[in-house]
Amino acid sequence: MVDEASLEPVCRVGQAHRVSAGQGGVWWREAIELLSTDTEHWILATLILLACGLLVGLACAFVPYIGDLLTGLFVPVFSVGLLYLAYRVTYGHALVYRDVLIGLRQRTKALLLAGAAQVALQVIGSLALLIVIGMSQSSVSMADFRMPAEQVDISGSLGVILFLVMLLAMFFYVAATWFQPALVFFGERGPVQALKQSLHAVLINWRAFTLYGLVSAGLSIVLVGVFAVLFSLINLWLGGMLGVLAHILVGIAALATSLFFIALMSLTIYTSFRDIFGLEADTGYVL
Repeated sequence: MVDEASLEPVCRVGQAHRVSAGQGGVWWREAIELLSTDTEHWILATLILLACGLLVGLACAFVPYIGDLLTGLFVPVFSVGLLYLAYRVTYGHALVYRDVLIGLRQRTKALLLAGAAQVALQVIGSLALLIVIGMSQSSVSMADFRMPAEQVDISGSLGVILFLVMLLAMFFYVAATWFQPALVFFGERGPVQALKQSLHAVLINWRAFTLYGLVSAGLSIVLVGVFAVLFSLINLWLGGMLGVLAHILVGIAALATSLFFIALMSLTIYTSFRDIFGLEADTGYVL
């Protein structure tokens, strides 16, 4: 075990490079290995992080009109917490709960600017979507006036196109923001520069991320399916106080599993970031 002094977020972060498709599964395996070393503490750290994020969200909700936008500013601030814990644990440090809020102590301004960049993307995307919807509705109205027999076909086609455009826009947004907080925090990139580098990293590794997404979707379906079946069996077979108790126990298990999965997802971001960008501790500085 190395010295327990605070591990600074100054390290070597290179440029994104292409990895093999199979790495999409390796990221999950490495994340599970990290999580399995101290599972209960990882789950508790995740709970603390989510609770703090919820408190900030509730506080921002009291600000009229811009409350949601203010909440968006803090997303990178909180999202780096579990990444930083993973960074520390990887280099032999003990898991310390206060480090889950590292974004409130180090590079906070840069992370808030990263959040502002994310919010700006959301606003631009929403405005673009409203314009497209307005144009499509105008087209349908004109078709209704001039070609009533083809209205259903036209509106249906526009709906499909609009849905595909929304999916494509969502993909680019997720890809641009996937590594952005990590790049700002660990790599000291600017918020816009981090968006561009994150998008580039995901695009050049689309095969690995395809496998990663398939694993993620499979795990999500299995977990949701298992608890849906459990709740259905309770409703079918148990009643009264016994049924209430069973619902509570399964609910607690579902909550713990959800926290486990959130922590696991965060750790996969860390393992994929370390793999693609070559994250290494600057051992001459961190201790």
